[in-house]
Amino acid sequence: MTRPAVLLLDPRAERLRDLGRRLAGEGYEVVPVADAARARRFAAGLGTAVIVVSTEALATVADPEALLAAFSAPEAGARRTLVLLGERSEEEERLPESASFLAIGGLPPEEVARRLLLVLLGRELGAEPDARLTSLVGDLAQTPLLDLLRGLHPSAVSGRLELRGGTMALDRGRVTAAVCGAARGLKAFCRLGKLHEGPFRIVPGRPPATREIAEDLDALVLAAIEDSLGEIPDPRIRLEIELGPSFFAAQFNSLQQRILGVVQRGATLREVLDGLPERDGEIVHEVLVLEGRGILARRAPAVPPVQVVTDSTADLPSDLARAHGIVIVPLSVAFGREVYRDRVDVQPGQFYGLLEKKKDHPVSSPPAREDFDHVYREQIGRGRDVVSLHISAKLSKTAEHARAGAAEALAAREQDGGDGRTPSVAILDSSQVSLGLGLLALFAARMAARNEPAESIRRRLLAMAPRIHTLFVLDTLEFLARGGRIGKAKAMMGGLLGIKPILGMADGEIVPVGQVRGGRGAHARILEILEKRLERGRPVVAGISHGNAPAWADRLEGLVRGRFQVAELIEAEVGPVVGTHAGPGVVSISAFQPSDDEAPLLAPL
Repeated sequence: MTRPAVLLLDPRAERLRDLGRRLAGEGYEVVPVADAARARRFAAGLGTAVIVVSTEALATVADPEALLAAFSAPEAGARRTLVLLGERSEEEERLPESASFLAIGGLPPEEVARRLLLVLLGRELGAEPDARLTSLVGDLAQTPLLDLLRGLHPSAVSGRLELRGGTMALDRGRVTAAVCGAARGLKAFCRLGKLHEGPFRIVPGRPPATREIAEDLDALVLAAIEDSLGEIPDPRIRLEIELGPSFFAAQFNSLQQRILGVVQRGATLREVLDGLPERDGEIVHEVLVLEGRGILARRAPAVPPVQVVTDSTADLPSDLARAHGIVIVPLSVAFGREVYRDRVDVQPGQFYGLLEKKKDHPVSSPPAREDFDHVYREQIGRGRDVVSLHISAKLSKTAEHARAGAAEALAAREQDGGDGRTPSVAILDSSQVSLGLGLLALFAARMAARNEPAESIRRRLLAMAPRIHTLFVLDTLEFLARGGRIGKAKAMMGGLLGIKPILGMADGEIVPVGQVRGGRGAHARILEILEKRLERGRPVVAGISHGNAPAWADRLEGLVRGRFQVAELIEAEVGPVVGTHAGPGVVSISAFQPSDDEAPLLAPL
């Protein structure tokens, strides 16, 4: 992996020498310059680079914005990372959003160098520094976990890697421990190895005192691949021992004996997986062997009487949707004649790559009524009612097609005669999009799991939907213009002026609620808007989604957690359909304050 060059611009000779020596000592090619004109000439000849500029250096030039723009414009195919060093955090607000900022007042030289080294590491790994340059953030949709670990290994990083649902401990680039739910060690590593999306954070620090994982990276990767082969049955199924002739005549290996010991006390497959130290794949293999020999039997899990259905514009993380039993019907995006189902044929990380490569602007389309008809018939046939909630009808015909599909499914049920029960299929226009819709789907699934009837869920959702506050910050107006949502002239003027629009949902439509000059002020403006709509002393459930902008999502999350009492926060990537109109760089927040009677129904299961 090619290391970026480092250009340092700082009129303070002592600090310039010290930083240059420390970074060069870590193997980086460093160009220390005290004069802005010389630095600009050097930058013109650099390709991929990290450029570090003090605000004191900017104060010596007549047009600092032009200088920063020149630093940020590399040759074709090269990438630049711009870091500004200032004495006080207040200086950050005047800087371009493309730059990272480090307040160095009061920091010792070695700490300044350490944080710059973290930025350099992130540049190599495809991760971005957080707001304080103390950790690196990214998304597995853009940087797959195994690629990330292979990048960390030669960098000899110690600390921890935080993932959704677990962590890994690092000692000089080697994974030495892992935790995922009830699992630890190699078992936990294999579980985390199945993650294909979701945020990650690299936090440098001291290595753990004890080593739980002895295998090298190649052995870990092989184990994770082996463990992911084959389907794992629904973890909610209950296992029972069949005490027939085959049981008393059988001989069992050690793992089979321990599986039977857990099952004997009454257990679901999840409890068996969590109760034994072996990898999940090994346990499932032996469970299937015992089942094939007639010694174990599956009992279907108790399912709620209501099935929750939504569409892919909800932007729910797939693992979260699966855990709550939510059925997601995908919309589609097309680049010319190439059609992709949202989050089925194309994942968010792939989609944003296609946006850069394809000449055609993508066009989104709702699911066909036949797609909904199939889903509803299946659920009705299982004796379940359906609550199906979808993207605002003012933005898509998805809810209209869902109603047509429901009518066909119910008509077919009536013709068949059914079982005498009158099924219910409730179609709800959420008046929301992205995680505004996703939160409602999650709330519906949690109410269903608590055996709330379909009519009660429908009524509560209709009351909640107007109280979800969804706000977007767009990085560019280009994609709204491409989709015909605004005029091209307006988009061009916004780009020239560096205007970042803040949009929101109102009565099912996307409406402007504010704008700022430059992206750094956008998050502060969002907090101001939310403070007028939410009560500071009451718990908030929030969802933050982003289009290939994990660092900005992380920054917004930090601000929200610092300002409100956050009971639960979900982070996800904006999917292909929403990304078609919002474009890369979008960051969105959806916030909801449950009432006292709603909170117990909506709490995590």
